[in-house]
Order: sequence, then structure tokens, then C-alpha cells
Amino acid sequence: MQKIIDSKRQNTLDELYRAFETVSEGSYVYLCDMKYDYSKWSAEAIQYFGLPGEYMYHAGDIWEQHVHPDDQASYHNSIADLFSGRDKGHDMQYRARDRMGRYVVCTCRGTVLWDENGTPDYFVGSIHNHGLVNSMDSLTGLQNQFGLFEHLNVLYSKQQKANIMMIGVGHFSMINEMWGYDFGNIVIHKLVQRLKEQFRNEGVLYRVSGVKFVLLTSTLSLEELEQRYEFLRIELSEKLEVDGYHPNLQVYGSALEVKMFQINSQTMFSCLEYAYNLSKDRGNGAFHIFKDEIDESRTSLLTLINSIRKSIENGCSGFRLYYQPIVKAQDGALQGAEALLRWESPEYGLVPPGQFIPIIENDPAFVQLGEWILQKAMTDTKPFLQTHPDFELNVNVSYEQLRQDSFVAMVKRTLETTGYPARNLCLEITERCRLIDMRRLTAIVSELRALGICFAMDDFGTGYSSMDILSRLKCEIVKVDKVFVDNITQNEEDAQLIRVINDMAEIYDSRVCAEGVESVEQYELIKKCGVSTIQGYYFSRPLPLDAFYAEYIAAGIS
Repeated sequence: MQKIIDSKRQNTLDELYRAFETVSEGSYVYLCDMKYDYSKWSAEAIQYFGLPGEYMYHAGDIWEQHVHPDDQASYHNSIADLFSGRDKGHDMQYRARDRMGRYVVCTCRGTVLWDENGTPDYFVGSIHNHGLVNSMDSLTGLQNQFGLFEHLNVLYSKQQKANIMMIGVGHFSMINEMWGYDFGNIVIHKLVQRLKEQFRNEGVLYRVSGVKFVLLTSTLSLEELEQRYEFLRIELSEKLEVDGYHPNLQVYGSALEVKMFQINSQTMFSCLEYAYNLSKDRGNGAFHIFKDEIDESRTSLLTLINSIRKSIENGCSGFRLYYQPIVKAQDGALQGAEALLRWESPEYGLVPPGQFIPIIENDPAFVQLGEWILQKAMTDTKPFLQTHPDFELNVNVSYEQLRQDSFVAMVKRTLETTGYPARNLCLEITERCRLIDMRRLTAIVSELRALGICFAMDDFGTGYSSMDILSRLKCEIVKVDKVFVDNITQNEEDAQLIRVINDMAEIYDSRVCAEGVESVEQYELIKKCGVSTIQGYYFSRPLPLDAFYAEYIAAGIS
């Protein structure tokens, strides 16, 4: 039967805790009454790791469940030695699971306080979380993205509604290049000053990255945020003056409502950033408020994205790959296939990719998912190479993947572990990758191309930078977007445009793939445009692996 701590020991525990907390800046404090196995832990540790409460019986057992399975044995033995009196303290490092299910490295140090009889009385210690980073931005004095997430977590714990707005400046690198980084820093200071003036006493500002800021407010409505944004957009683009110059900032913005407290802060941020990208890429700076529903289904989009992110963290459970054939234009013979992502769950069923990929592909979680896609696609299609040695596997890579320093190493590692020939792999990139420094992107492409991997420029023609990216990267394949194929039977100009794209591609020794071919009439016209390959429903919808194998591999189509 568990002993219940008496009031005198409780007071002693609290007094000792306050004393040690005072001198333990930057670490979590815990203090255990070893006679009752009753502990007090810092509120920050409770919040970060999702522990039951500030006071806990048998806290060592509870904490052990957060310790990584590979580290649990050494942790368990150390605690046993402390309570038996065999050890006077411990100094160890292990991995512990936070409230989001992620593991962070922790250093735990503690010492035993003995009573007058030489029996372990109290155990006091601190945990240093190496996963935490400084929450202040040194340039602006604002809190950074980590500080924002901590603030959101506090709101969640209190179930307090708020609105969150993102406002940022595009193409800021041009200002640094034209006037220098010192001038650019002055512009950022001026910008922050205006934001502080505009939202004084109405919320907390954060600098989340580059020239991108977030306001968290419990007083301003979404409509009021939009009004303030429109005022700021005009002022910053037309009236901001620095040393007699007018930088004419290109301003973008988005917002959403924080009201669903089962949604984690990273999901909330990803959806806010998705709306911001709509303002930047499609809306010419128009303010975008994230709409938390999916058309006819009336499903909460925030809840859906949150479930998908949990699936990624859970080993990419629920995800599967479909394969859409890519055929040679002149005779319809199989050239290869594009691996296309699907997600299914008991709650949502099979979710169309258009409902989640545009959001999740720019989420940091996509790095893990992207590696899973690449490895799964190689593993699935490697057997095809026995009968189709020239089979070409197309896999999409996102902006978020390419901006990671580990991307090239990940691709090399996956090729090695699967034994997949590099010459059979084609990585598809989109125009959004223009946001990556072009020298860096060129270096990535060059290093992987040296292995034999080829590259495809996806959705060619839908953005203003497509031609620039093609000329710099010299992609082996240009994929003409479906929008140029849809009306080809009614509009001769679209057919002429495809022929022009094909002629331009030849300059860079690139071959053209036409996407979205859905009818025999489109197919016949496309063939006359000189393209090399075709992809679309006329030949096949995306198929599960077994169906693709039966129809295109086992049947001997080549």
C-alpha cells in the first residue's frame, strides 16, 4: 500500500525545491522525497514532456516510460542503485520523449541527501534538455519560432482562443545584394519597429525566420488583422524610407484562428505557412485566411493535417504509393512510372492527395515522409528491372527536402540500402524550388547527376521561373503541365505552345513529357507536337502496386 506523504515532509519538499530552483537556471529541477517516493518537478518539464502533474508518486517509473527503450535499462538500474543506497548520485545522458512523441537528448544530474541515520532521504537533481534552443532572436530582440511554440502550448493548456497572423517580405535577398547586409539589417529593424507600433499592447510578435514574423493576439479579430495588414502592406511597399532610399518591400500575409486545442502547434504553424505561401505564390500579396474545412465533406482540415502528421511520426503509417505509367508517345510502350502518395485511415478513408499534399509538402515532417517515399518506391519497383531494365522511376521531391543539408546523403544512403540503380531514378522538382539559393540547388543536382540520377522539371510553364530553372539546371525531362493539354483539341494555340516548349527543351537536350492526357483526340494531337512521353488517364489512372505490376509488367508491355 502506498504511503501518503505527511504535511511536514510536504513543506520540507517544497522549501528544498525552491532553494534548488533558484540556482538551476536553464535546467528542469526535480526533487524526490525518497522515503515516500514522492516528487516535485518543474512546470516547464511537465509542459514539455506531457507529464501527469507537478507532484507525482513514483515519478521515476513514470519518467522511465519517456526514456528511449534503448536507454531504459541503464536509467532503471541507476534509479534502483539510488533508492537502495548503493549510489550517492548519478550523472547520465539519455533520450527522452516529449509531449509530441519526439525524442530529445537530456543530461540528468542528481545527488542524494542523507538523513542522520545514513538513510537516503531526498534526491535532488536537474535535467538539461539539449533539444531546447535559445528562444530570442539576437537581431530584433523578438522571440523566435521556439518561443512561439511555447506560447501556443500555454494557450492550449489553458484552452484559450487566439488569432495568429504571419506577415513577411519576399525577395529580400535582392535588397541585401543591392545595398548590402548592413542596410538590410536596418530595414529589418525599421520593419519590426513599425510592426511593434501597429500592434502595441494587442499581441506578441515573433521572428520565425528570415524576414517573416508572427503575431499572436487574443484581442484582434481575423477581420481586424486583415485591415491592419492591408494598411501595413501599402505603407511598407510605398512609404518606408531608410537613409533616403525606398526599398519598396513586397509584403505577404496570412492568418488563422487558434481554437482547436487537440491540434499541436507545429500543425497550426504549417497551415498558417501554407496560407502565407498562397498569398506569396498566387495572391500577389492578398491576405489569406486559412479556411478550416474541406469543401463538401465539411471535414476539419486542421484535424486532418494533424492526423497525417501523427501518422508520419508513427513510422508513416497509413501511407501508400500508387504508380501512374509514363508511356512513349509514338507507340504507347511503357517508359516508367511516377510514384504518387496516398493516405488512408479508418476515420477519413482514402484521402485525395490534393487535400493534404500542398500543405504537408512544405512541413518539416515531410523530410521523414520524403525519405519513406523514396525508399518505398525503390523497393517496390526494383523487381521490375529484371524484365524492364530501362524502367524509369519518377519520385517527387519537395522544397522542404531540398533545403536540408542531409538531402544528398539521404538519397545516396537509400540507393545503397535498396540496391536501386541510380540511372533508373528520376527526381522531379517544381518551380517552388526557386526559393532555394540557385548555387546550392545547382550543386545538389550536379552531385546526384554524377551518380546517374536524372531530373525532371515538373509543372513546366505554370510559373514565371520555369524557363530560368531549366536553363540553369538543364533538367533531362520537362513535364508540361496538364493546363496546356486540357484544351488542346479546341485551341490550336495550346498545341503550338507545346511545340514551342518541345523546341526549347531540345536546346538543353531535354525530352518532354506531356501530363494530363485524357482522350484519344488529345493523344493524337500530342503525338504531333514531338513530345517524347505521355502521362494521363487515357492510358491509366494511378494504380496500386499489384495492379500496376499485373497490367504493365507481368503482361509484358514494354
